[in-house]
Amino acid sequence: MMISNFKTLNQQHKWLLPTLILVIAVLIIAALIATKPQPPKKEITEKAWLVSSEHLKFTSVSPNISLLGHVESPFDSTLSAAINADVLSVPVRDGQIVSQGQVLITLDSREIKLSVAQRQADVAELKAQIIAENNRFKFDNNSLDEEQRLLDIAIQGVKRQLKLQKSKLGSQERVDLAETQRAQKSLSLNARQLNIADHPSRSNQLNARLVRAQTLLSDAMIDAERAQITAPFDGVITAVNVAPGERVQIGQTLISLYDRKNMEVRAQLPNRYVSLVKASLAQDELIQAKTKSYGDTNLLVLQRLSGQANQGTGGIDALFTPVHEAELLSAEPKQSSALQSSEKQASKTQSSTLILNSTLKVQVTLPAFKNVITLPLAAIYGSNRIYRIEDERLQSIDVTILGKQLSSTGAPDRVIIRSKALKDGDIIATTQLPNAISGLKVIEREL
Repeated sequence: MMISNFKTLNQQHKWLLPTLILVIAVLIIAALIATKPQPPKKEITEKAWLVSSEHLKFTSVSPNISLLGHVESPFDSTLSAAINADVLSVPVRDGQIVSQGQVLITLDSREIKLSVAQRQADVAELKAQIIAENNRFKFDNNSLDEEQRLLDIAIQGVKRQLKLQKSKLGSQERVDLAETQRAQKSLSLNARQLNIADHPSRSNQLNARLVRAQTLLSDAMIDAERAQITAPFDGVITAVNVAPGERVQIGQTLISLYDRKNMEVRAQLPNRYVSLVKASLAQDELIQAKTKSYGDTNLLVLQRLSGQANQGTGGIDALFTPVHEAELLSAEPKQSSALQSSEKQASKTQSSTLILNSTLKVQVTLPAFKNVITLPLAAIYGSNRIYRIEDERLQSIDVTILGKQLSSTGAPDRVIIRSKALKDGDIIATTQLPNAISGLKVIEREL
């Protein structure tokens, strides 16, 4: 029994020593960790981003917008044949500049000249018939009294024969002969009276036929003049559709040209500018623009807006015409109506390098916006957001972008904005930050 208890005690002492050693090791490790030297704590500071800034100042600015224009001419003409004839000569070519009245195509006029001669003969014949009718009328009037006298004589002859017959001195045969002569004289007088009564009708008919013949003669003479196709204005040839020797029919297209003194540039004006432009045009204010055509700069003036909006578009067509720089410099603020006169139109486009149907980029200077702000492009985030700096932190503000102010001196372009949340003197960040949000800390860069 004692031996069994001793064995049990030895087994318990066998696990006591390893446990003790493990506990001592844990205590030693804990003591080492507790006594390990601690590194100095680093104070965490918020990062501040360096940005450029600009102080706001309200002003009046004329926005510049870029439009896509199409060159056209209100006098883009296609000339066609007015007669059936052969083409004799075509002295002009595509692209050639021609003057008003210059011969473009010559047609063979021999056939039409024969028609003119025939119409002249018809007129002469009718004039002769009118003269003959007038002479006949005069003769009938002069003969009417004689016809009446002859009828009276015949009536008296009948009466004498009747008296002789009653006296048994004449025969029935003589009475019949006298009655026949009276009837013939009566018919002759009636015919003469009828001719006189019908004279106005015959005269009107002849005069009407004469007018018709004279009209046909005039038409033939006009056709004879149309044997030479001439330029209706100073222009540029765009197409020649016939060659010498061809037979052309009435209505066949011969040649096309446009008036180089009446060129226009059509560009679509966005809806947000239409009211502003309409108000300026109503006050005769000049709205200027410029475009480059094949290396040359053309100055333009807005003449009018289209009378209709194209379906499915976001604006109305604006029509510009070229002007000389000297005219713009000498024009008063309200002289657009003078620039629209036809005489100036004729002179101002002679130096224009615009070519029909070409597509151009048009830079338009619109009337000035009042109480607006301009900022660099880098200050705009997204499509309508800027950041104001308050207490070294960014504050997001939504704005309305009215347009751009293009620099003529090589300086960066600026954006014209408006917002009720802005006031004079506000500081706006003009550096484009990739992580800009409201509350972000920034430091203004010193100029």
